[in-house]
Amino acid sequence: MSFSQVTLVEAVARLVKVQLVPGPVAPGKESRLASRFLGRRKSGELLLAAPQGKRGKVFLSPGSRIGMVFAVAGQTYQAQSVVVDHCLFQPNPARRVDAVVIKRPEKVTCLNQRSQPRWEADVEHAPFASLWPAGSISEDATPAPRVGRLANWSSEGMGLLFDQPLHLEDGAEVIIRLEGRTMPEHPVYRAALRHCTPRSEGGFLAGFAEVTELGPGQAVPIMESLATTTEPD
Repeated sequence: MSFSQVTLVEAVARLVKVQLVPGPVAPGKESRLASRFLGRRKSGELLLAAPQGKRGKVFLSPGSRIGMVFAVAGQTYQAQSVVVDHCLFQPNPARRVDAVVIKRPEKVTCLNQRSQPRWEADVEHAPFASLWPAGSISEDATPAPRVGRLANWSSEGMGLLFDQPLHLEDGAEVIIRLEGRTMPEHPVYRAALRHCTPRSEGGFLAGFAEVTELGPGQAVPIMESLATTTEPD
């Protein structure tokens, strides 16, 4: 079996708790739901306990995409899947529980593995971070940035904290500008999203790889866009 298959088998066998992040999240809806692995069908589909939000059970429509974050033996993993159906799962003859059926994730990523040293930012003095999807930047109309704060960094990676999920696909290319009062200039980076993980204490940690600072003359159209002031109508 592959690494992803072995990890999922372990999660099901241990009845591991899992956080579900439905996407996209409609305004006013909960962005993090609690669930647990219940079983695995011979077809490979997985059974999870009906997701629970602050107001009780939450119905996930068949075909909707979900992010999954769970831990097995001290290692934290992330995966993505699609809701197939809902059913009644019978773990034993005397008990039935509401369950959601999902497709077996094709890829499971371990979030604990790091090949490079990582430095944590000072929580009280961490720079702000403005983020734009790279494809949204144009000289005519650059949208308002998504604003977070620096959490950590390595030689080619960066972690940013946000109040809301980014709703971007894994691998999405982004532009990041770090902004701090004590910084002599606000550096601009190009990066690729690797994960956006809900935190137990609230908010979301977004991890980025392939982080490259944009030097003078390397991305003139992007710099022109960021330098353009949007005038009110």
